[in-house]
Amino acid sequence: MDLLVVGHVTRDEMVDGVRLGGAATYAALAAARLGYRAGLVTVAPPDDPLLAPLRQVDGLTVHCVPDDVMTTFALDYAREPRVLTMRQRARPLTVADVPAAWLRPPVSYVGVVAGECDSAFVGALHARFVGAGLQGWLRRVDAGGRVAPADLAEAPRLDVAVVSEADHPHVDDIAARFAAAGATVAITRGARGATLIMPSGQLAIAAAPAREIDPTGAGDVFGVVLTLQLAAGAPPADAARAAAEAGARVVEGPLLGSL
Repeated sequence: MDLLVVGHVTRDEMVDGVRLGGAATYAALAAARLGYRAGLVTVAPPDDPLLAPLRQVDGLTVHCVPDDVMTTFALDYAREPRVLTMRQRARPLTVADVPAAWLRPPVSYVGVVAGECDSAFVGALHARFVGAGLQGWLRRVDAGGRVAPADLAEAPRLDVAVVSEADHPHVDDIAARFAAAGATVAITRGARGATLIMPSGQLAIAAAPAREIDPTGAGDVFGVVLTLQLAAGAPPADAARAAAEAGARVVEGPLLGSL
């Protein structure tokens, strides 16, 4: 295995129907499509037909921990910023959910969407190199299910942290917190590219040209590609440009677009 991905897959309710989503879904599928051997640990009803795309990809092995529900979001892109509503939430992941043979992976990517993986869980993976998308640690859900920004309760030790400027009004402070702890941090900015923050300074990364159809998952793919590239020793600027190119391909259609 080259990469272990953990996090909830999701049922995404869109105006045009229901489809598979979730940061872990996009990260695992993208890694496999790019030629990496990936394992995905998630929680969902194992027989849900939405999981079929995950089970049909060469190079991807799925370990689905059974639960009665799949984490479900309703997404409304008609308003700016998008409106996200949580309908259901699967149970959190525990270390016991991860097959013993999958612990201590060379690289792990944490695609948390609903606080399902805490700092203790991330540390217990014993990965050599860890990247994560921060969005699921920056959310609270009100009584009606509406998702809103929340303060970061804890900061797991990461080598790479990826956060969208749309995830939180204080995204710069959050990025600085992870950078101060030694992580390479990327703030993604959609069509305006990204900012890479390192101990040596900051880099502005231009977005790769794309014909945007559906932006869902682009930041997640940016994050996993950046993590894999940096773990392999690529210079930060090269790693970020490769991540931007992958993210641009994702926006050109649903799921992984033209990646």
